[in-house]
Amino acid sequence: MFRAKFWPLIYVIVFIGTLIMNYLTSMNVGRVANQDQALIQPAGYAFSIWSLIYLLIIIWIIRLFFDQQQDYGLTQGENLTFWPILNFILNGLWIYVFTKNWKLASVIVIIALLLTLVIIYRKISQYHNDPFDRVVFGIYFAWVTVATIVNIFTYVKSLNVSNVLGMSELTWTWVMLIVATALCLYIAFKYHDFLYPLVFVWAFAAIYFENQNSLLLMVLIGCMIVQVITAITVLIRNLKNSQK
Repeated sequence: MFRAKFWPLIYVIVFIGTLIMNYLTSMNVGRVANQDQALIQPAGYAFSIWSLIYLLIIIWIIRLFFDQQQDYGLTQGENLTFWPILNFILNGLWIYVFTKNWKLASVIVIIALLLTLVIIYRKISQYHNDPFDRVVFGIYFAWVTVATIVNIFTYVKSLNVSNVLGMSELTWTWVMLIVATALCLYIAFKYHDFLYPLVFVWAFAAIYFENQNSLLLMVLIGCMIVQVITAITVLIRNLKNSQK
């Protein structure tokens, strides 16, 4: 019994620390982000998704205290072990270094944060657990994927670099939007996750409303259409498979 409750208890303690760090510094995140605003920067309202993510994580942790062993003999906490702990620590650390305006450090930390989510998402997907687990970490994973791209662009912008490999910021933004959409399609179809592309739609719509460049807006619209079609296709496939 203690072994089954050990990991959820540690998750609670560490996540409370993350929430405290977020509460103390959240007002500064927007201020720092606007200092070197890249073309790919979403409108401010997009970051409200963090509230949803944190709420889902809280519910997820509470559910772990009532988790039963899966077919492979482990609870979800025993399956994931220390990875959520590392994720929560990196989440709080990213908020700290970003609000300190340590741009390079924030890029390194958010990439590490993204890697922990890749591992957690794969572990959850591997064992066919409660669909709610996929909802929580699918949304979280998708948003941090977008946030990582934005963070990298913000860092490069802070260096006053106008061209990289002969391409302007606008060209690189087009490239990354298309690459991100391709990644979105891969994850959605591989893991049968219709929510993953919807988070991208949320982020890309926020980028759309924050920009005035007509060429960029056309690319964004095209990407969002593909993402919506992907989400609908995956959802229909999931519904058909559930009826078999």
